[in-house]
This record gives sequence, structure tokens and C-alpha cells, in this order.
Amino acid sequence: MLRQILALTIFAFLFFGCTQKQVVELKLPSKDKVEKKVVQEKKVEDDGVTIIEEFVPIDIQESDNIIEETIPVSENEINQMESSDFIAQEEETLLIDGTRAKMQIAFIYPSSLVSKYARGSLNTISGYLSYQKADYNLFVVDSENESEFNINNAFSKVKEKGITKVIALFTPNALNSINKVVTSDMKVYLPLIEKKDFSQSNDSLIFGSISYDEQLKKLSYYSIGNNAMFYQDSYLGSRLRRTYDSLIPDTTVRKEIKKSETNFKNIVNDYRLKNSSLYLNTDIVKTSLILSQLRAYDVFPKIIFSTQVAYDPMLMVLTQDKDRERLVIANSIDDVNNKLKDEILSLGGNITFEWVDYSTLVGINYLFYNNNSPLIPTQVVNNEVIYTPRLFKSTEIGFLEIK
Repeated sequence: MLRQILALTIFAFLFFGCTQKQVVELKLPSKDKVEKKVVQEKKVEDDGVTIIEEFVPIDIQESDNIIEETIPVSENEINQMESSDFIAQEEETLLIDGTRAKMQIAFIYPSSLVSKYARGSLNTISGYLSYQKADYNLFVVDSENESEFNINNAFSKVKEKGITKVIALFTPNALNSINKVVTSDMKVYLPLIEKKDFSQSNDSLIFGSISYDEQLKKLSYYSIGNNAMFYQDSYLGSRLRRTYDSLIPDTTVRKEIKKSETNFKNIVNDYRLKNSSLYLNTDIVKTSLILSQLRAYDVFPKIIFSTQVAYDPMLMVLTQDKDRERLVIANSIDDVNNKLKDEILSLGGNITFEWVDYSTLVGINYLFYNNNSPLIPTQVVNNEVIYTPRLFKSTEIGFLEIK
């Protein structure tokens, strides 16, 4: 009997001892609190970055093991950390350069004329500002065309927003209308227009087009005489022809290429082209066809020149290596750091091969800093972008600069 009483006493002691231990509750952070903490950390990391990043999924592990590794954190400690994070964010905000904290920029374009360039320019602007982690508002206005009424209306909308920095993707035909509407407190960058196209003076206008004149001039230094020139019946083709004529008056062969032309036998099968200095002022497709058919008919100029138009990776797709052996190309796009280049490329801009995108980059950089900066090697001097043409040969894998 005594043995049974002793056994019951021990059992009761063990029972109540275990029950008391189960009542103790570990203060683990709930699932909601863990997720809230992750969101706060993401907010700090993404401060000043474009909103696109908010849609990137985050790989969060929610297994019991991961949660246990974060313990023990009390609710009071979480509140302290939240308060600390908030204070840290306030301190970071105080360190931001107030002159560039909120950039207001407008982009105006006539969609009926330059829609093929507008998307790349917009993507370049967004990529640049994303790289700078800038806080900005980008106001886009489509003027549809270059009529004086529509241009005036577009700029009126920009002025209503209080925006003074503008990138305007217009052709030289719109210059007079733009000059009338731009006020002295504005800075308007024009990626498609050269300063020489403007006969008046306006310090609010910044001219950003590449200079085909400078490219042809540099190419002409390497001419061996016996000059020949093919040009296309287009706006750019006619412009290149006029520039060529002013630089190289002595020309043995001069031929116009129609837009509908696809068979160049009668054009390239000309004995006068042998050992010539041939200038191709044609688009990338026409240039590729001419190069192929010159070799097909065993007509070999001594050297073949082309401008920015041929600085396009499609050239390697449309031609064979031997077609391009004598080709020299002028290019005015300069090199920028890879991080900036990749950021712009990820958003759809192409500052490596599209000169309009590169010109837009020069413009947004100038407007961002209110001056030139070491980030972009191409500089604005006296309201005009100064490009330095370089010469390239094409290889199997791309373009190689001729030093």
C-alpha cells in the first residue's frame, strides 16, 4: 500500500510539473510581422528606384526553420526596429541633393513623323534616370505633327505643368515654330537638329544632332581619288548628297538609287568603279545589297565609305565578311560605362547603335546636371553637341575601330 501511495505521489508531481512547462509561450514573431519586416527592408533598398522594380517577385523562404532563425524578437523590439528604420530613412532623405531631388522633364514629339525614334528616346530617358536613382516626373506630349498650332499647344501644356526642361524630337522644319513658343526660362534639347540649321539665336535651344558633314569630311581624308558616289532618293540621301558635293566636287561616277530599286546589276556593273573611292549614301538595306552585288559581279572599288547609317549590326546579317572587306564606316556614338549602358538597354533604349538614342542620352544628362558631366564623354559647347567621328571596320562579331 505504501508503495502505491509513493507511486501516485511521483506521478502527480511529474504531471503538474509538465503542465506548468506547457503554459510558457515563446514570443515568436507572427507570420504577418515577418512579412512586414521584409517589405520594410525592400522599401529602403528601392528608395529612389523606378516603380518597375516593385513588380519584381522576391524569393522569400517561409519554412519553419527560417522563421526560427529570426527568434527571439519581441513585439517591443520590432517596434523599436521600425522606429529606427524610420529615423534612418529620414537621415538618408536629408542627405539627398535638394537641387536634383525632384526632376521635372517633358518629352514632346510629332508621332506622324518620328514615332520610330520616340520609343527609343523615351526608354533612354527612363533608363538614364533609373541609373541615377532620380526622383522625377516625365511628362509626354504627342503633337502629332509639326504645325505651328500643334507645337504651340504642346508647349502650352508643358508650361501649365511648370516644366522648364524639355526634350523635343522635332525635325528642322519645326524650328521657327519652336523658336516662337520657347521662353527664356526654358531649356529645350533638340536631338534631331544641328545648330547650323538655325539661322537665329536663342540660348534656350540646345542642338543635339550628329553631324554627317563631319563624318563625310573625315572619310574624305582617306580617299585615294577617282571618287564615286551612290545616293538614295530620300530626305537623308539628298542631304548627304549635298554635303558630299560641297566637300568632293571632283566625282567620276554619281548614281541615284530609287527607293523601289532591288536589282543593282546595271548600277554596280560599271568599269569606272574599279579601284575607285566609293561613297554609299544609302540606307542599311540598300548598302548591304550594293556590297553583295559588287562582289557578285567582280567589281572591286579600292575603298568603300559609309556614314552612321551603316553602323548597324544588321550589316553583318545582310552581308558576308568578304562583301565588307573594303568598307570603312564613320560613327559618332561614343562609349559610356557599362552599367549605364545596361540599365538603358534593359528598358529598351539602344545607345550603342542608335544615334538618336545616344543624342537623347547626351541631352538628358545635360539637363539633369544643368551642365556637362564626366559621365558622358560627348559635350555640349555653346548650345551645340560636339561629336567626334571615329572610323570602323566590320568583323565577324562586330565593329572594330581603326586607330
